[in-house]
Amino acid sequence: MRILGVDPSLHSTGYGVIESRAGRIRLVEGGVISPRRASAIEHRLADLERSLGEVIRTHRPEVMVVEEVFSRTGHPRTAILMAHARGALLCAAAAAHLHVYHYSASAVKRALAGNGAASKQQVAALVVQALRLRRRPGPSDVTDALALAIAHARRRGG
Repeated sequence: MRILGVDPSLHSTGYGVIESRAGRIRLVEGGVISPRRASAIEHRLADLERSLGEVIRTHRPEVMVVEEVFSRTGHPRTAILMAHARGALLCAAAAAHLHVYHYSASAVKRALAGNGAASKQQVAALVVQALRLRRRPGPSDVTDALALAIAHARRRGG
């Protein structure tokens, strides 16, 4: 199964495509979609949708896994901007008729590390191990997106 993981952000959306077959996981591609910060929000959202649509057409994933919206108490605006980005990305998935799974950050950490409170560094190390990479993929948006895809592969037993 080909799985697309997406770490949504209005500034820097990470994506990671993996292939999961017979208990083995391999990296297909990881990258970042970075709309121009100077653009109006509607143009940035359109760019996110268009760019993720290109990733989907190029790599033909069977499912997409996206991080759920979260909010830190002192930063509600961040959650609102993330929700806007998620909406544009979900539209790209819907246009491609992809089934979408939504995972919380703690669910991803549990799937990879067995602990919902694992650190970002622990999760990154486990991504490197699972994909048999020489070094951590960067930036962290890509690592987080790959963690989402790996979590789904493990959850479905593949």
